[in-house]
Amino acid sequence: MKSLLIAILIAASFTCAVSKAPVKSYPNGATKAVIFSYDDGVIQDRKLVELFNKYQVVGTFNLNSGLFAKKLPWMKAFTGKEGEYIKQSEVKTLYKGHEIASHSYSNPGFAGLDTAELKLQLARDKHILSPIKGSPLHSFAYPLGSYDKTAMKLVKQAGFTNARTVNDALNFELPTNYMAWNPTAHHSKAMPLIEHYIALKSNKLTVMMIWGHSWEFDKNTKNNNWDYAEQLIHTISNKDDIWYVSAGEFIAFLEAK
Repeated sequence: MKSLLIAILIAASFTCAVSKAPVKSYPNGATKAVIFSYDDGVIQDRKLVELFNKYQVVGTFNLNSGLFAKKLPWMKAFTGKEGEYIKQSEVKTLYKGHEIASHSYSNPGFAGLDTAELKLQLARDKHILSPIKGSPLHSFAYPLGSYDKTAMKLVKQAGFTNARTVNDALNFELPTNYMAWNPTAHHSKAMPLIEHYIALKSNKLTVMMIWGHSWEFDKNTKNNNWDYAEQLIHTISNKDDIWYVSAGEFIAFLEAK
C-alpha cells in the first residue's frame, strides 16, 4: 500500500510539473509570430487586404464605425487626393479571414477624455462591429495613439483582451502589458527588423507586430508606397518557422498557455 501511495504521489508530481512547463512553440510548431495591425478602415484597406491575401498573412484591422463612408479632406495634403472611409456594408466581406477590431467610434484621443465619453466610444463601436464580425471584439488600438491609465482600465472593462499603442518597441519580446501593447515597428521602419527577424534563431517565443495606416502607402514616398508595401509583405511571408496570426488570436494563445 505504501509503495502504491508513493507511486501515485510521484505520478501526480510529474503531471503537475508537465502542466506548468512553459509552452515552447506556437500552434504550428514555430517560435516566431507576425502580426499586422492597421488603423482607421479607409478605402486603401481594399488594396492592402489584397496583398495580405496574396501572400497569406493575417491582418488586424482597427475600425472607427462612426466614420464609415465619410470623407477625409485632410488626406489630400499627404496623398494628393481626398480620403474616404470604407462603407459599413463592405466590412464583413472585405475583412474576411482577418480580424475586425476596434479603434473607437469616432477617433478622439483617449488621454484626458472624460469617463462617460470613453465608455460611449467603446460601447458604440462594439455595438456596431460585433454583429458584423459575428462574435465579440477582442482587439483595440488607441485612436491617435492617445491613452492614459483611465483609458487602459476602461478598455479592459469593456471586454477587450489587448490594446495597441503607436510606441515602437523595436524588439521582438512578448507583450507584458496587454492593455498597452507596444508594437515592434511602424511599417516604414520595419524592413531592417524583418530581415533580422527572419534570420533569428531562438528557442523562446517571440513576436513581430507591424502597424500603420494603409492610406500612408498612397504618399508615394520612400518606405510609404505600394511597391514597398508588397516587398515588405512578400519578404516576411511564407516562412515555415513563423505563425501568421491576428492580435486577438495571439493573446488568446498566450492566455491559454
